[in-house]
Amino acid sequence: MAGLEPIIQKIQLRPISLPLVRPFTTAMHTVTAADAVQVDVLLTNGTVGHGAGTPNAVVTGDTMSTLQENLQTQVIPALIGRDIRDWNSLLTRLHASTSEQPAIAAVELALYDLRAKQVSIPLTALLGGQQRTVTTDMTIGIQALPDMVSEAKAFVSRGFKALKIKVGGGRLADDLERVKTIAKAAGPDIRLRLDANQAWTTDQAKVAVTELAALQLPIDFIEQPVAARNHEGLATLTAMRQLPIMADESVFGFQDALALLSRHAVNHINIKLMKTGGLAEAAKIDAACASFGVTTMVGCMIESNLSLVPAIAFAAVHDNVTFTDLDAVYMVKKQQAGIQTHGPQLTIGDPMHDA
Repeated sequence: MAGLEPIIQKIQLRPISLPLVRPFTTAMHTVTAADAVQVDVLLTNGTVGHGAGTPNAVVTGDTMSTLQENLQTQVIPALIGRDIRDWNSLLTRLHASTSEQPAIAAVELALYDLRAKQVSIPLTALLGGQQRTVTTDMTIGIQALPDMVSEAKAFVSRGFKALKIKVGGGRLADDLERVKTIAKAAGPDIRLRLDANQAWTTDQAKVAVTELAALQLPIDFIEQPVAARNHEGLATLTAMRQLPIMADESVFGFQDALALLSRHAVNHINIKLMKTGGLAEAAKIDAACASFGVTTMVGCMIESNLSLVPAIAFAAVHDNVTFTDLDAVYMVKKQQAGIQTHGPQLTIGDPMHDA
């Protein structure tokens, strides 16, 4: 043991690539593997914390190579030799080291893991709660309609009570047909969540919302129907009061959330740790949403369990989190340690605490 003080001595990186059960397609791109960079932060007292960051070229604007480069050249030099007990200053330095949110998230999650280990409590307790189980929806990517219907039936048979359907990949008429057909196949008790991933203009989205509402299906919300910067469009759709509107790509940090909340532009906000740069900013966003009466969802990219475990912990202990979309657990061919699955229920033990 190099010393008794909790000083950051070394930060090691390891690329991860986990093949998916099947390709996953949205209106923006197709993904075939859960790619991530694992981060191991070593303290001089021998403690090691683990985290991971997942890049997404169309959402966070990064790749595996840029993520690793930013970690090596910007983030790691800013933190080596720092005392983890100087927590607020440490997080400030981390968030100022780069603009690449997955890089920040990867290290911040490792630091939270370290902090929990330093005081010998689970991450959930560090975040303020004891609950360790959440119920997730399951997402159906854009593909041939018979394949989407087959997936819907399979997910329902496994106990999922909510299906998230990707839309916006072509004609609105095709989207409406997908939603109607999947809803019929799934049954009336299954909640539907639609995600357009910025695919529509405001005018197109107004038509889509009107026609989807007319179907009178059990739709929880339409997620990011217009471009991320189109706050006016989100506000217009929300003011229609026909279907709840959720922001995703529009919100990375607290200021993004505040911009939408202050003009009552959305009903819900999707919090993803890869967008927020980790747990600290996520907590600020959730608290701001709660103060405006706006509930949140905790979602994810297609990630490894090293970042999904803290996402589950965050969702489990924050009362304002109403929806959970952490289905990446089920998308990889080889199941990973750290998360127990029972149908749609995800349970973490002692999050990343025994690693």
